[in-house]
Amino acid sequence: MYFAEKVRTCNPKEGEVGIFWLGQAGFLLKNSKNEILAVDPYLSDAVERICGLKRLMMPVLEPEELNPNVLVISHHDEDHLDMDIIPEMMKRNPKTKLLAPKTAYNMCLDAKIDKKQLLQFDEGAKITCGGYEIEAVFADHGDHAPDAVGILIRTDGRVFYFSGDTSYQCERMKYAASQDVDVLIVPINGEYGNMNALEAVELVNLVKPKLTIPSHFWTFIRHGSEPYMFDREMRLEANDCPFYFMCQGEGIVWDGTVLRMVNS
Repeated sequence: MYFAEKVRTCNPKEGEVGIFWLGQAGFLLKNSKNEILAVDPYLSDAVERICGLKRLMMPVLEPEELNPNVLVISHHDEDHLDMDIIPEMMKRNPKTKLLAPKTAYNMCLDAKIDKKQLLQFDEGAKITCGGYEIEAVFADHGDHAPDAVGILIRTDGRVFYFSGDTSYQCERMKYAASQDVDVLIVPINGEYGNMNALEAVELVNLVKPKLTIPSHFWTFIRHGSEPYMFDREMRLEANDCPFYFMCQGEGIVWDGTVLRMVNS
């Protein structure tokens, strides 16, 4: 597929990181060592099969084309821990490490994923995989996912903060916000315990990242989302904070100051 070729041919220089949006909360990062880290890739129809919610935006990648060095899962919901694709992917890539909080970790064990590939990733955990330093930070996704985490990723001198599926909790997010974040990736759908567009802008103002990328919208009708409202409120309430709406399947390269498009 075109997207897989785009990822393959992206060659970030030292100090640069490639960022690719898979849709929903799924992203790939590619550093200057050509190591790929995946966060919450949802590439199947598991949510429709289990919950009856049809996906509106089709996957940009075939499951067989997902071969990351590191896979990080924020929590066990089906659109984040895609068990229709992950067990086979891990079997296909025996050197891949999978980081997941307790519930998702145990689900991976139950699915017979090799324990040597699994690392439990609860709040406070700090794990280094190749050129990536990965830290689990606070997230509040409600009682059904009490062990959900946000994710701090450091690579090539850049800091990425994936807030994960979470409500806005100013005091408990201050640690992550204090980490001189380059890129903040934040949900804006406002349903199922997630921040809405207005709350997401509050987090932006707390973090003051060099770049914000909104996510978790347009995949399912019932998930809500108001991209226009986020755009408007960013211009009104956080006009000193650059932001960028990625297209599903788009790739950009971030060097800490400016972004450039990835072309295959």
